[in-house]
Amino acid sequence: MADDDQTQSVITDEGGTTWQETMAGDNLERLESLNKFESVDAFNDHYDGLTNRNWRDEYAGDDDKFKSTLERFNTPADMGTAFREAQGKIRSGQFRDAPGPDANEDDVKAYREANNIPLEAAGYMDNLPDGLVVGEEDREIMGDFMGVLHHMNVAPEVGHAVIDWYNNFAEQQQDMLAESDSEHHQETEDALRQTWGGDYRANINLVGSLLESTFGSDYKEVILNARDPEGRAIMNIPGVLEGLAELSRKVNPVAQLAAPGVDASQTLNDEIAELEKYMKDDRPAYNKDEPAQARLRQLYDIRLKHQAA
Repeated sequence: MADDDQTQSVITDEGGTTWQETMAGDNLERLESLNKFESVDAFNDHYDGLTNRNWRDEYAGDDDKFKSTLERFNTPADMGTAFREAQGKIRSGQFRDAPGPDANEDDVKAYREANNIPLEAAGYMDNLPDGLVVGEEDREIMGDFMGVLHHMNVAPEVGHAVIDWYNNFAEQQQDMLAESDSEHHQETEDALRQTWGGDYRANINLVGSLLESTFGSDYKEVILNARDPEGRAIMNIPGVLEGLAELSRKVNPVAQLAAPGVDASQTLNDEIAELEKYMKDDRPAYNKDEPAQARLRQLYDIRLKHQAA
């Protein structure tokens, strides 16, 4: 019976033609391949194995990490395409090792040209992606930064990413600083209104006039924008404003009577003249008007101090 089974696995018709010959027809190469199988069942088992196999297993073997890499490709043809592209880049020099510290200028230039690296550091700031810019105030620091990247032969895409990060960082810092300044300004105003009471506006005028008369318009802005070591604007520090107001009283007492840029001496004289006229024209009413009397005495005192200064 065993011999009969074996015969049936080899001969498929009464003419003595084997199943391999029947399947191969006139294709001798196919016949040679089919003759490796002892039976139709053996061939079918092999075919089923090919149908259900994972081609990545054959390439990767027991290397699970390499197999994971191969999962990126849907078919062996996809892997072959990627391999050819990589070979092309290698032959073009794109993947060659970066020049070492002893490389000559020609080698460095060739590497940069092959990898689309700008020949000069400033080139990182050219042809930026849409919406990405380098402000004039940032070009110096970014130029230094790009110089470091250029020395390391970094790809331009990395340079662009650095510029984008810096712009976002600088914007966030400005927003945080503006919010902090607003909070400190409110804190300072609240504290000084409590200390100065009704003289708050007059004292602010004193500070402004002192800065204007002492430093001029240009350098006044320098003082107004100055910050202490912790980053707080000095004009948002109550003690600084109190000191400047006191200094202004000694230097220019009349400054408290008018906003910066207004002739405070004229304002002083005009207000004194108005109160003296009130006193002359309606003395009974003036004698009962204690605020007017107190104000006139204050103005006289300011005039004397101004004359002394």
